[in-house]
Amino acid sequence: MPKRSYVDEICELVGWRPGDFVPGTDWATVERELGTPLPGDYKELLTRFPSGGFRGVISFSNPAESVEACANVKNENADLLEIFGDEDLEYLRGVPYRLFPEPGGIYPWGTNGAGGSFWWVPGSADPDEWAVAYNDRDRWHEEHSGPMTKVLLELLVSTGEDNILGWDMAGKPVDFDGHWADRYVSYPG
Repeated sequence: MPKRSYVDEICELVGWRPGDFVPGTDWATVERELGTPLPGDYKELLTRFPSGGFRGVISFSNPAESVEACANVKNENADLLEIFGDEDLEYLRGVPYRLFPEPGGIYPWGTNGAGGSFWWVPGSADPDEWAVAYNDRDRWHEEHSGPMTKVLLELLVSTGEDNILGWDMAGKPVDFDGHWADRYVSYPG
């Protein structure tokens, strides 16, 4: 029996079935438009899930939903990179990170809805080896070795504060809420 991926486990936890979503843009186009290769687990996750969020604490936009969604993600990421690159705001003061498109520059992939951002840390030419960094507006937290789907899975199974956010997850439903095309749709978990 083939080994189950983190994405398979995430789908099972939130009751997501194959075919509940079909991307409108291929990944080669997305990577070309964003100007970066992307980790395989991210592409696997967003081949199955539309834009949305897990457990009400982590959200992402899916650039493979459509050509328009890809352009929106590219613009949102450019805006976030510009904010983090503003030296007056000192987001990168005291940390070893530089920003995309510099070689090895961190690249955003999600938010927590409370001003925090999730980033890939390209420590290797292979995107499948990228670590995950998290910033909560005030500080950078300990880097997670990744992959990003393992971070998501850990958030879904966390029943306390033992997660990348350090938030108490007890009482938060284990679910996925999706939204796309300027409408919000809730999927039962």
